[in-house]
Amino acid sequence: MTFEKHNVSAVAQTSVGVMNGEESRPFVRRRPVGLTITVEKIDRVLAEVQAEIEVLRRERTNLGLVRGELVGMKATWSGLHRATPR
Repeated sequence: MTFEKHNVSAVAQTSVGVMNGEESRPFVRRRPVGLTITVEKIDRVLAEVQAEIEVLRRERTNLGLVRGELVGMKATWSGLHRATPR
């Protein structure tokens, strides 16, 4: 098929102003409703996971403190046990 000046039936007619964005509104991409709901669910799950991570971090800190105390107690008991005559 050869292109001729008078054969423009297959060519879209767009003004130069529209091509330059002068006459057009900004394009806003909208998400389908189903996708939006899925994104909201993912956000909720992510928030729950982050909250659980914070709880686990606090528990790890507390367990570290307890371990430290137990080591100290074991050393104390060990020292007392050795210090007492038999």
